[in-house]
Amino acid sequence: MPVEIFGSDGAVIGGRNIIAILNRQSFEDLTDIVVDVSALSVGMSFPIIRYFVERIGRGRGPANLHVFVAHDPRLDANIRSIPSDAPGYVHGFKGGSTLFAAAGAARLWLPQLASGRRGALGRLYDFIEPHDTCPILPFPASDPRLGDALAAEYMIELESTWSVDTRNIVYADESDPVDLYRTILRLDDLRQPVFNETGGSMLVLSPLGSKVMALGALMAALERDLPVAHLEPIGYEMEATVPAQIVEPNLIHIWLDGEAYPQLRPPLLTEGRTVP
Repeated sequence: MPVEIFGSDGAVIGGRNIIAILNRQSFEDLTDIVVDVSALSVGMSFPIIRYFVERIGRGRGPANLHVFVAHDPRLDANIRSIPSDAPGYVHGFKGGSTLFAAAGAARLWLPQLASGRRGALGRLYDFIEPHDTCPILPFPASDPRLGDALAAEYMIELESTWSVDTRNIVYADESDPVDLYRTILRLDDLRQPVFNETGGSMLVLSPLGSKVMALGALMAALERDLPVAHLEPIGYEMEATVPAQIVEPNLIHIWLDGEAYPQLRPPLLTEGRTVP
């Protein structure tokens, strides 16, 4: 079923449209839902996954939610998205950022650095206007020198535009989404008591690179109701060396919700409100 991603005015409407389509479907006879995010953008995959997490939280089924992604860093590096010119928050992931109570919060931006995304991250920085920035670099990674190469590519941003202290660079395992997930939660825990008396703290995520690391950001955003700022791609550029078919893709599976977890978990938040 075709889904319109952009409206006539250029606004990103794909997230809302896909949720409207899912609301018209029946899932009563299904036990498991599998979402393969390998070919989906953040603006589409995040709302889909949140929709099913909320259904499970309400006891409406299906019983289990599985997320898959094909992991091939070298291949992904040769496929680059062409971002739109309209930065915004992913549908369902505003995290209370638009509420009046959050106006005085200290905003910490956690952008995931990726090659060729300087322009996109620059527009997101202007959109978010963070008080501090902690860029995320992949380490360990399949290419041991990738982190150094990205640091060199973003040297102007790190030293001047974003004014990043080298101690504030976040490193996360390129092949393990749980590593970044835990790191984001730890940062959130450390900041909450520090800024509690001065307007609070707000972490803003921008997963523009590896889809595996993006899943780590997704899990943290779901658990802590964190805003996700994003530029939805309008197309993709591929190098001539990109193969037409991956012979043996490395599939990563996350059993995100369902029978494997305790049923009495804290209520999920959405955009500053508890999901009924």
